[in-house]
Amino acid sequence: MGKTGMVHAMHPKPTKKELREHLASDIHGNQLGPYIRDIVYGGNDGIVTTFAVVAGTVGAGMPSYVIIILGLANLLADGFSMGAGNFLSLKSERDQYNRLRREEEEEISDNPEMEKAEIQHFLEEKGLSGQPLNCAVEAITSKKKAWLDIMMCEEHRMTDEIDAHPGIHGLMSFTSFCFFGGIPLLPYLLGNAVQHQFTIAAVTTFLALIALGITRSYITKERLIRGAIEVVLVGTMGASIAYGVGTLLRGLT
Repeated sequence: MGKTGMVHAMHPKPTKKELREHLASDIHGNQLGPYIRDIVYGGNDGIVTTFAVVAGTVGAGMPSYVIIILGLANLLADGFSMGAGNFLSLKSERDQYNRLRREEEEEISDNPEMEKAEIQHFLEEKGLSGQPLNCAVEAITSKKKAWLDIMMCEEHRMTDEIDAHPGIHGLMSFTSFCFFGGIPLLPYLLGNAVQHQFTIAAVTTFLALIALGITRSYITKERLIRGAIEVVLVGTMGASIAYGVGTLLRGLT
């Protein structure tokens, strides 16, 4: 028995039932993976902008209740703005996908030979040639959905799954912004001693960045420390700018 035969003997062709079970259980990464951008972007922005409000108001010598009011207003208004902006941008991309797909469908109807030649060109670029190429072209162009899917993917770099749930992405951005962004406000909301509130806020901001980094690493299943360090470094730069502005305001006032 040759090497190829031994491989087939060890790994027989799966049945349709086995394939369905495999596809159902074959989850790569975390189920929150599609929303990692929303979580990290929303969380980081929430932490930094909330700390900026705290640092700015402390630098201006405003009382704690003003910090709480401005901080909560920032959380809700900016969080909603980020979520809504994410929703609208992704919805626009989805609308563009639908429009381009309709155009491709019209082109297939109006000039099928040219569109078939495009499919052949895309497959040739992937290394197919000769009889396998001709068979693949005929198989693909015999099914309109497959034809359209490949045209969208190869010509426009877009798939049917692109931003299929813009509302969920927007909600994840808003939720992450408010959850992580609320952490720097906790010292003021819990009413700690005035002289320690800003110091505690700075510490909780750092801890919030660590928590966001760990969340990122957990979802992406990368090294725990690496994800946390990257988020902390980037977030700390933003928080440092916020603190610097607050210090400058204190000097001006």
